[in-house]
Amino acid sequence: MIISKDLNAYLPQEKKLFYLSNVRPVLNRRALFSDETENFRSPAEPQRNEDVSIRFRTYRYNADKVTLVTDKCSYVMRRSYSDKLFDYYEINFNVGVDKISYYFEILSGKTTVYYNRIGVCKELNPSYNFVIIPGKKTPDWAQGAVMYQIYVDRFCNGDCSNDVLDGEYSYIGENVEAVKDWYSYPKKMDVRSFYGGDLQGVMDKLDCRIWGLMSSTLIRYLCHHPIINMTFRTMITLTLILE
Repeated sequence: MIISKDLNAYLPQEKKLFYLSNVRPVLNRRALFSDETENFRSPAEPQRNEDVSIRFRTYRYNADKVTLVTDKCSYVMRRSYSDKLFDYYEINFNVGVDKISYYFEILSGKTTVYYNRIGVCKELNPSYNFVIIPGKKTPDWAQGAVMYQIYVDRFCNGDCSNDVLDGEYSYIGENVEAVKDWYSYPKKMDVRSFYGGDLQGVMDKLDCRIWGLMSSTLIRYLCHHPIINMTFRTMITLTLILE
């Protein structure tokens, strides 16, 4: 068929074919997905020198190529199966013994996007790539657990006698200060501001605020933000498991 710049010269069927041959696919970004659970990485925590299967989901017939990119190499993934809405791509490889970080590159027409823990992105931030640490094992009690983390200094002041005083010591070249108004906006260097929250404040709220929250949600564990001795700047890590 001779192509003419004048579309009026085309027959209706030829116009349709011309349109279809030049249309650009629209990538359905909301359908792109993968994570580090058994559904998309099996086993989720592979042992050293174990084979792992990694999967990625796209909208059906929407991607031209899906590539898994690691620190050392890249793998073109194959479409392993489909359902009514999605295509599922898969790749199998041996993890070896060293830590692996990876992300996905999705090509659809002239559009290329990346996918890591952030989700879909045009510019990649390696800090959010997925990670495999061969041999790492998450404790059974922590698998799938929802934790409530408390930043103790800003939770509740239960003992005013241990509050940091204005100018009690200096930190990063300037004096610290005690925050009087908990509803005030944080300062640019709020690291020098102390609100007075303490362990006594946490214990005071265990029966009402915290237990009420945990009983009405799926939260099963309470995790304290690292607790700091305000005078000597020493850090204590404390985790409470409430079941």
